[in-house]
Order: sequence, then C-alpha cells, then structure tokens
Amino acid sequence: MALIKLIFSSFAQAMTSLFFIGIVMVAYLYIQRNARLEESWLGVLRNPVSTQLADVVLFGMLVGLMASVLIVLIGIVIDYNAILFIWPLALFLMLFNQRYICFSYAGGIVSLVSLLTGWPKIDVSSLVALVGILHLMESLLIILDGYKDSLPVWIEHKMFKHVGAYLMQKVWPIPLVVLVIPQATVGLASGGGVAMPDWWPLFKPQNMAQVFTLLPIVAVLGYGDIAITQLPKERTRESGFWLGVYSTAILIMAVISSRVYWVKYLAAVSAPLFHELFIILSKRGQMHDKPAFTVPWRGLRVLEVIPEGPAQKMGVQPGDILLRLNGRDINSEDMLHEVLSQCGGFIWVDVERRGRAITLEYRDYQNDIDNLGIIFVPRNTGKYFRIDEQKGVIFRLWKKIRHNLREAQDK
Repeated sequence: MALIKLIFSSFAQAMTSLFFIGIVMVAYLYIQRNARLEESWLGVLRNPVSTQLADVVLFGMLVGLMASVLIVLIGIVIDYNAILFIWPLALFLMLFNQRYICFSYAGGIVSLVSLLTGWPKIDVSSLVALVGILHLMESLLIILDGYKDSLPVWIEHKMFKHVGAYLMQKVWPIPLVVLVIPQATVGLASGGGVAMPDWWPLFKPQNMAQVFTLLPIVAVLGYGDIAITQLPKERTRESGFWLGVYSTAILIMAVISSRVYWVKYLAAVSAPLFHELFIILSKRGQMHDKPAFTVPWRGLRVLEVIPEGPAQKMGVQPGDILLRLNGRDINSEDMLHEVLSQCGGFIWVDVERRGRAITLEYRDYQNDIDNLGIIFVPRNTGKYFRIDEQKGVIFRLWKKIRHNLREAQDK
C-alpha cells in the first residue's frame, strides 16, 4: 500500500509539471490544426477541439498510470542519464520526420552508441525495456482511442481512380513515473522507503545500488495512419495488435539482454529497425490491397455519417450504398438534393449493406428534412487528399530552398 501511495504521489508531480502542461499545449495545437483540416474537407467540425483534447489527455493519463505501475512493480530501473540523452535526440530527429520523435529511434541510437563507444554510460537493457513498455501502452491507446475523430477524405488510387479513406492522427501526452538510481542533481519524488521482494528489480542495473527512487517524467506518444481497406476501428485494432507483438518482442529481448550481453546489440538495433519495418509494411498493405470505399456502379457510397443527423438517427452506417430515397433511384448528390426538396418531414431510404437490402425510415414533421448528414464518396471530383510523410522542419526548409533556387535559375 505504501508503494502505491508513492507511485500516485510521483504521478501527480508528473501531471502538474510545466513540461506536461507544455506537451498538452502541443497536443492542443495539433488537434486545432486537424480541426481546420476537417472543416475544410467536411464543412463542419464533428467534435469540438476541447472535447478532443480532453479525450487524449484522459487516455494519456490512464495509460501513463498503468505504465508507471508496471514499470515500478516489475522493477525496470532507468538511467537518468539515458533520459537526458533520449529526449533531446528525439526532438532533433523530429526535425527530419515528425514520426521520429518516437523513443524507439532515439533509444536505439543512444543504446548502440553506448555499446560501441562506452559513452554515454547507460544500462541498455533497461532503456530497451522502457521503449517496449511505452510501445505496449501505445498499442493500447491505438486500440482504445486511435479510431476516434478519424477524418474521412478521398484519395487518388491507381486502380479505382479515387476511393474513400480515413485519416487518423493522434498525439497523447503521457505523465509517467520511472525508477532511477538517486543522483544529487536530480529533482526526485519525495516519500519514504518501501521494502521490496528479493527478486526485485527484474532488470538489475550495471552499477547495482541498494536504494532506488521514483522520478516523474513526461513522454509523448503519437499515431498517424490511414485506413483505405478497412473502417478506422478495424484498422486501429489490427495496427494496435501488431504494435503489441512488436513491443512484446522488444521486452523479451530486453529481459534476455540483461543476462546475455551480446543480445544488447540485437535489442538496440531491433528497436528502431523493426519499428520502421512495421510502419512500411503497414502502409504498403493499405495502398496495395483492395479499397473498402470505392465508387459503386449505382447509388452513393456512404463514407461518414455526421453525428446527430437524420442518417445517424435512422441507422445509416459507413460503407452502406444508398440506392433509393422515397422510392426514387439516387445516383448522384444532385439527384439526392432534388428528391430531398420534395420529401417534407418523412423519408425512407433503401440501402445495400454487405450485399443485403435494408429499408430505413426517419420522421421530423416539425422541420423539413433537407440534409441527411452524410459524407459520400464522390462520383466525380478534382479534389484529392495527398498522402505525404509528415516531413520535419529541416526537410521542409530544404525543399523551400531548392524551390527558390530553381526560381532564381529560371529568371
């Protein structure tokens, strides 16, 4: 019980730190940018920015608390020096590509440099274990929260001209408590001592100490993906599962490497390498497999249903094909609006759902129904969402310099 109190006390310090507040502000700006993108595509913001921010902060805190308890109870002791190196390196790598802020890249680089040169002097096994724990928590966040507020867009496709897709972009601020060996210069959590079992800690530090302490820190986990062959919830379930497999494999290597020295090299290389391979294979599968939201031969394919609209209230779902409205065939959005203008307060729609025909009804006699609240996959469009890597500041700056040089040469 005393240990749990210490963990909660340290966790509270992490949540109230200026660093965590700063990461929350970064998440707010990120969500605000996505909200502007959503309004430009859909003409409406489905969920307020404040609601989205509260969602990611709440999930980040819950998962951070789970990770903190797991780290302390298992006994993963982290070198404070390793944290000092990882955060600046992760921020530097983000200048090249935003997804490189992930600790798997910085952690792998710091671990490999330490093994090859002896500097910085860190415990590689514990650092790799921390990377595994964070990715295990990330896989849980992706499954539970990654699909929410996905942005429906349409993209160019090499086989089907254009198809519907969902853009998923999330950032979670994570308050965290880790075990460290006390140092005089470190601001540590206050509290009394607690006796632990003989097997603890699981990861024995290289310089074994008799006393460990809790250090409140802040991490940030991000998720960027696109669902083309599946609905967002199905996509995040699959991505979260495979990320969980990756993190479990990294944790197993970390445990073995704490007892077999040469496995430290394997763990340090595998953390960033397999993370990158996971991302490449995941994106390739989405781009090359059969899309789920193609333009149908007849009717209109539903890509997204606006919350609290007539379509949602009558039970229309993404993927449905709207065939008829009040008995009249619908093959374009112009035809849909024409029929709606004559419907008044009662409508029924015939939709095709997974090969079955379904009829749905909706009544609103107080107001004329002039909009169903549906985003369709357009039959004809010149507007496409361009799938690009989220390059960092350095790449964007270099691209701008090259563009300016070309313009200067042309003159």
